[in-house]
Amino acid sequence: MIPRLLGVLTILTVLTGCRFADEDAPTTQTSSPWNLDGPTPHLIAHYVPWFTTQKSETDATFTWDHWQWQGPGPTHDPNLAGPRGRRDIASVVCPLIGPYASWSPRVVKYHLATAKAAGIQAMLVLWYGPGNDLDARIPMILDVARETGTKIAICYEEKINWPGYRNPESREDIVKNATADLQYILDRYAGHAAYLRRNGQPFICQFNYWGAGELGPNNILPDEWTEIFARLSQPVVYARQNFDEMYHPRIAGAYVWWTDDDWPRRFAQLAHDLIPQQKLVFAMTMICPGFDDAGVWGWGNGPRKSKEYGMPVLQRTCAEALIGSPELIQIVTWNDFNEGTAVEPSLEYGYQWLDAIEQWLGKTQGRPVNLDDNRDPLREYLRTCSELEKQMLPEMGQP
Repeated sequence: MIPRLLGVLTILTVLTGCRFADEDAPTTQTSSPWNLDGPTPHLIAHYVPWFTTQKSETDATFTWDHWQWQGPGPTHDPNLAGPRGRRDIASVVCPLIGPYASWSPRVVKYHLATAKAAGIQAMLVLWYGPGNDLDARIPMILDVARETGTKIAICYEEKINWPGYRNPESREDIVKNATADLQYILDRYAGHAAYLRRNGQPFICQFNYWGAGELGPNNILPDEWTEIFARLSQPVVYARQNFDEMYHPRIAGAYVWWTDDDWPRRFAQLAHDLIPQQKLVFAMTMICPGFDDAGVWGWGNGPRKSKEYGMPVLQRTCAEALIGSPELIQIVTWNDFNEGTAVEPSLEYGYQWLDAIEQWLGKTQGRPVNLDDNRDPLREYLRTCSELEKQMLPEMGQP
């Protein structure tokens, strides 16, 4: 075993001892309409499959998609390695296994198995339309999910209907594009045994776009969604980011994303008030360790960092996530390292956040807590990873 692997193994026995406040009480759980084990609320996580270290198993040419930053602000070149073998990636936090390729089944299995051990039951996978690299990875992710007992749903980017991705010439083109995208998801992925469903219907959630252009608002309008859903070959359970009353209940669900103010708490309370009025069918709240996108210099616009970062934010958002008895709670995120929201085990924080989440689940939902099995998937990854993946591993000790 190479020395850096020996170093990585030292973290496997480190437990953080993190505890949430004693006042956390078990939640009132209800039977679930989701194809997930146990009652609601279910814990899921946002997942980005956009990382690359090389093109394929047979092509060792480094490409560094999303690990490299050459825009405004400080550049980051993963070809360079610093102390402890930490490569200069475009992130304030480095994955425990170093930079990786999202197309690797070994990496995806490590992710999904680690998440499942901690109590995360499903992943919402970011998707940018048919025919690109992210789309090509979905079949493999679904197959690994079936193997690990995890569910997968697609997170659809509303902006892919607009210039930069497509160039609609009318509002009807926008409707046609979105209909084709959702039908593609239904045809290619929704029938998979690992796809996430509510009352038997496939689940798709959406990141909203914003602004306006020559064709009007850069959002698909409520009546346009009615038309889109009518054109699909089967019903879907759809959730839109945040809450805009004119979209509901024709869109069944709403979810909240990270923001550095009290909106997650207000969203949870609003959803709690609207569901009994049948203005909303279900809601998805969120938990997060904070936000820091200095690694990509705020995507070229200057770095942004939340007022607090780490355990205090995670504890606060966990407590707020239970307001209103949501059906789903989304971790923002599993592995968006560019924006510093990842709870995936890291060189800097080890398993602290993941262990704290599992302990919170144990306290609030009565789930048995076993922190050691969170580390089992890393043992398996170290045993099976490729020689190039071994080269990406930083030298590990206790963080």
